[in-house]
Amino acid sequence: MTRDAFTVAALLFDLDNTLFDRDRAVRCWAEAFAHARLALADDDAGARAEAVAYALALDARGYGAKPPMFAALKARYPALAASVEDLVDAFYRQVPTYATLDGGAQRLLDALERAGVPFGIVTNGSRYQLHTIQALGLDSRTPCILVSDLVGCRKPDAAIFAAAAARLGVPPGAVLFVGDNPEADVWGAHRAGMRTAWLQRDRGQAWPATIMERCADLTIGALDELVGLVGRAIGPGRTELAACRRERRCGLHGWDTAVR
Repeated sequence: MTRDAFTVAALLFDLDNTLFDRDRAVRCWAEAFAHARLALADDDAGARAEAVAYALALDARGYGAKPPMFAALKARYPALAASVEDLVDAFYRQVPTYATLDGGAQRLLDALERAGVPFGIVTNGSRYQLHTIQALGLDSRTPCILVSDLVGCRKPDAAIFAAAAARLGVPPGAVLFVGDNPEADVWGAHRAGMRTAWLQRDRGQAWPATIMERCADLTIGALDELVGLVGRAIGPGRTELAACRRERRCGLHGWDTAVR
């Protein structure tokens, strides 16, 4: 079951694992952390790999609380003499140095800017998310940046989506929200009256049985699949998205129509 055809006037994006590959950035941090901070033997690749896997498991793709994470690391690796507070602060400052804007994200944002289509970012997290946003250069590309801890509500609360649409000056029904989390991003934006695109990075990832699937208007595997769709009516059959996937159009084709 799908909703009616729609035209996109603005886009909103999740940050982690949507505009950039957070999993890769944290793995890079964990590898450097294990090498520099845990006093492991240089020739013990197995111990380093185990430490990296342990840190990643504690991080839980960003959903693990950081004070308990570093308390557990300190308990397991006595060489970690710094306080939990200092380790958490260092984590949030170091991970952004490994963050890079995905190629598909770069192409899509460039096309949005050329077409004059507004976009913004809505992310859950603390003020530390601003470090990543600045490292990616996104703070200079949009004034619409909402971080949950700074605005007092978090996804999937409809209030944070409504606030972002208001900041863009676009009604929620004309906004396409793009994110990788079915509940926080897709279901949340759907409840706020927005159109939605689920970024399914892993094609083997199943849609959660607890969330109605029809709340995702589009399912994509990369952000540049959306290039060429903004400003055009997208039908329930998603035929134009399929064409974009086949042709991998990454230029301005289709962006000359008026944004409604």
